[in-house]
Amino acid sequence: MTRDSHKFIVSSKKALSINSVFHQTLRAVKNIALLKDTVGEEGQIGSWSKEEVLIIMRESNIQSIHEKPSRGSCGVYPFKFCTKLLCLVAVLLAFTVNPATADELFMKNGDLLQGKVISMSFGKLIFETSYAGKITIDWDQVDRLTTEAPVEVYLRDKKTIKGRAVATKEGQLVVQPEDGAPTEPIAMAQVKSLDLPKPPEKWEYHVQVAAGMNKRTGNTNKYTLNLDGTVTVHKYPHDIILYGEYNEETKKTERTEDNALGRLTYKRFISKKWYLFGQGLAQMDKFADLKLLAGAAAGPGYQVWNSREKNLSFSVGPGYVTEGYTKPMVNFDNKSYRNYFAGFGAMDFDMWFLKRFLQVFHHNDGLVDTQDTNNWRIITRTGVRIPLVLSFFTSLQFNYNWTNSPADGKEEFDQGIIFKLGWGQ
Repeated sequence: MTRDSHKFIVSSKKALSINSVFHQTLRAVKNIALLKDTVGEEGQIGSWSKEEVLIIMRESNIQSIHEKPSRGSCGVYPFKFCTKLLCLVAVLLAFTVNPATADELFMKNGDLLQGKVISMSFGKLIFETSYAGKITIDWDQVDRLTTEAPVEVYLRDKKTIKGRAVATKEGQLVVQPEDGAPTEPIAMAQVKSLDLPKPPEKWEYHVQVAAGMNKRTGNTNKYTLNLDGTVTVHKYPHDIILYGEYNEETKKTERTEDNALGRLTYKRFISKKWYLFGQGLAQMDKFADLKLLAGAAAGPGYQVWNSREKNLSFSVGPGYVTEGYTKPMVNFDNKSYRNYFAGFGAMDFDMWFLKRFLQVFHHNDGLVDTQDTNNWRIITRTGVRIPLVLSFFTSLQFNYNWTNSPADGKEEFDQGIIFKLGWGQ
């Protein structure tokens, strides 16, 4: 054999040996890439037992972490041992580097998804992945899940648990609080919703505006404008709500409707359900001869529901009202005004239906004169909202106002059905 042929064979063997080292190292890294921490005093790695570590090492052709090599004839370690040593180094390096963590979804069809749990409600889980962004998954197709960060779990029995979701048996969920023992296994079907923990309280602002307009010309000349808007400022335990509306109608050149309503409400929660409130009210209606109604009320309130899906609250308390009219009224002892103490009550309700396809809402408030119970009035706003796109929505609303003791010659009620297009966030 020539010297060149011998060099070629030696070089080829070295290349094959290096390739073998590479593949054994790669296999070792793959086997332990999901583990953390370092090798313990008794041979365990993280939460893995000594026996499990030995299995991994055997898969990577590493017989013992205490193995001592024998020297070859040239005074160097045999290549076989170098291969094992490199694999062991790969193992230790993998444990010293903190791998990227991710929440995991184990699906009933056997799929495993990695990413981040965003929320779950109405049977739909929103899960964010690095390769597909936010995706929606049917909750009843999720077998179990694990999370790296705490989540808030709301159960159907109205209990709330906060902690990490940890691995357990199929079809079950175990929550590990930051302090304390993990929960008993919970059936996945008993989970009503999931949320990420709320960040530290800060002022939140929500705005919602809606408008309806109708203009007709020709044989019929009519113009109608309806506007309303709500601004909500919230930071527990404070709620500030500003509401306003304006309605106008003109037939040919004659104004046939002109009224406005404004309301400012402050709530101060003293517990999760109970709050104290104060409210100011202003109203005008040109065609009811009402120049201005101004009122104020305060008292306790109770929040029955408070969530993204549904809200219901009641408020009641004493108030004071002053009314000013365009002229003296026989009904008011020939005065153009009247002032009185009143009892005040209000209810606010909204709720999503059909998996957030539509929202039903209702507000009503009323005032009753404490000295003349025949003098009372109610304002009601009831309707439905249907989400569109880009935070836009459409609504169909029924407005009803009742004044039991109106100005001379005026009807007790005003009502209307209004179709609007709105935007809110």
